[in-house]
Amino acid sequence: MGENTKQFIGVWTQAIGTVIAAIGSTPSVPIDEQGRTGLSLVGNVLQAGGNGLEADSQEELTYGKIGNIIQATGNITVSSGLTIDFAGETEERLVISGDLMQALGAITALGSASQPYMVLGNFLQAIGNSIQAVGGSRELRVETTNSKHNEQSNETVIALGSWLQALGTIILALGLTYEQIE
Repeated sequence: MGENTKQFIGVWTQAIGTVIAAIGSTPSVPIDEQGRTGLSLVGNVLQAGGNGLEADSQEELTYGKIGNIIQATGNITVSSGLTIDFAGETEERLVISGDLMQALGAITALGSASQPYMVLGNFLQAIGNSIQAVGGSRELRVETTNSKHNEQSNETVIALGSWLQALGTIILALGLTYEQIE
């Protein structure tokens, strides 16, 4: 597979994964908890694969390649938290840590951003993942205190972050697509 093809498939796989995960995190979508977890898992696995393809498409070690590796690691961390039946707070802490790793990866990738769409896309991903981590932390605090207060608010915060991240990946995918057809 050529490097451009690998990068193209990777960026769109990541974008599709973020949209799937965002749908799963949206409280107004009528899906049960198991369905939400399934969408989040599928979305994060697709994101990890997409980031991996993007990183593999770059022969030189750049901030972009390092950022994609960090993001893939974050997605794998989130997927582990969703897949393995941990006791206590471990699951939520893994998801929060994975979101923060993804944000770090997007910020790292800014070091190689040579086009405005790359800056905007990575910036939105970093902000979105950070917002998801804040929502997850708030949710963890609610679970720790056994309070249902603001649970819906925390879900909305997580969904907002998910959709910002999805918007960032879509901007990156569209920008790369436009670049390749010019």
